Amino acid sequence: MADLFVYGTLTDPEVLRRAAGRIFAAEPAVLDGFRRIEEPGCYPFIEPSPGDRVTGLLLRGIDATALGRLDDYEDEGRLYFRHKVRVEVGSRLIDCETYVGDPGAVRAAGRD
Repeated sequence: MADLFVYGTLTDPEVLRRAAGRIFAAEPAVLDGFRRIEEPGCYPFIEPSPGDRVTGLLLRGIDATALGRLDDYEDEGRLYFRHKVRVEVGSRLIDCETYVGDPGAVRAAGRD
């Protein structure tokens, strides 16, 4: 089981249900050291940026099958890459993963 920080389209429960096949327990979370980029015609993505923060949700208890489906949805390995990060949930720090975008690939996909 994995925990996953999401900050874009996967924060929408209906998008998450279609992509993963189900809904997961979720808590508001903050990721330090990244910034969210959302440009017209492009999917949102994050990139490292010291001093910045991204708000989103921490999805808990994602099974391998659902994680594979989410990797497919995010085009993991081409548009996005799954990275280990640590997020703040309330006063706790929790290790998890998140999808970090390849800026060039995400921008090119938005123009397709």
